[in-house]
Amino acid sequence: MKGKMIVKRFKREYVWLLAAILLSGFIMRAPITTPPLMLNQLAQAVHVPQGQLGILTTIPLVMFMLFSNFASHLMRLIGLKRALLVTMTIISFGSILRLIPAFWAMIVGTIFIGIGIAHLNVFMPSLVAAYFPEHIGLYTTMYSFSMILGNTVFNLVTAPVAEKFGWQSILGILLVLAVLGTVSWAVTVRNGTTPQVETVSTSQTTDVSSSRSMWTQARAWPFLIAFGCQALLSYTFTAWMPSLMAYHHVDATETGVIMALYAVIGLPLSMILPNLLAKYSKRQLTWITLVMGLFGLLASLMLFVQQTSSVWFWLTEGLLVGVTIGYFFMVPMTMFALKTRNPYETAKLSGMAQAGGYCISAFGPTLYGLVFAANPVGQLQNVCYVVLILVMVVTCTLIVRSDLF
Repeated sequence: MKGKMIVKRFKREYVWLLAAILLSGFIMRAPITTPPLMLNQLAQAVHVPQGQLGILTTIPLVMFMLFSNFASHLMRLIGLKRALLVTMTIISFGSILRLIPAFWAMIVGTIFIGIGIAHLNVFMPSLVAAYFPEHIGLYTTMYSFSMILGNTVFNLVTAPVAEKFGWQSILGILLVLAVLGTVSWAVTVRNGTTPQVETVSTSQTTDVSSSRSMWTQARAWPFLIAFGCQALLSYTFTAWMPSLMAYHHVDATETGVIMALYAVIGLPLSMILPNLLAKYSKRQLTWITLVMGLFGLLASLMLFVQQTSSVWFWLTEGLLVGVTIGYFFMVPMTMFALKTRNPYETAKLSGMAQAGGYCISAFGPTLYGLVFAANPVGQLQNVCYVVLILVMVVTCTLIVRSDLF
């Protein structure tokens, strides 16, 4: 009887933990990408020019740069699950503020959400390493799939729902999801440690914390550079690809379909890649990285002959870029846990790579915009694209072939 009660309790704790993981993943991107889809309504509601609300996209990236590197300190101070509970509470508070129809509330709320997601980005690989050390690929798949699914769903429903029920309806749904995630983590914290947790002893934590900073370790820098390059390509492509297609007279509806397919291609990749990255040998992963690099190079070379309005040309371009970015995003995100020895070390590596990576990516859309304004089909941006692909191939090869930290 006692054994049955223990099994029943374990199953209940696992259900709450799984719910917390999926809900956390679901709102790791959607609160950032949703406001730009209804800027006109937001601008009217808070009584500012629409152009001023472009800062809502910039703020989260700045928060990622400022807070990612320090997230591991909160985890060390109060523990991983409590840190995740605090993180979700911060996101919930920011979501509440954004329901207030005032410019200051929208800005402050976005700052809180950016801080929360910056910590969430760092904690999720650590969570997988701590609770599921034998199934890192599977559970990385779960939260990454949930993250991409949440982003895709809100990209599809935001415009029609906001049009029919108002901008607050979408932000209200995001608030509900954040609150549900907070409740899930609160229950998980109350339930205590599950049998699957890989704990870090006090001596281990002391050893890790007294070791050299990740910023001084050569093996950590390929993670930062790879993550930064893929983020730079991702944000720049998302921001400027529609404008580039419009310059070549691609129909707006067809552009929307291409960008939707570009986003959706990440879903199957998030399901397949983490398990492959966890299971395959260094040699096999090196060959996969080279193949993915060839896809990226093909997409970059196509831009040298882009003088066409062919939908198939731009659809092929979008899918190749989507596959390339998806792969080079999943490599560092999965390897954060696979290449470190404990959750605290995972958080340190993840925080360092993401802080530096988002610093690199933050300038991408602005710099591309300046070049685009001067010459939309210039060769400079295409050459930079080729260089970024080559850098990602080299750094990701170093990542998959590296040993444990």
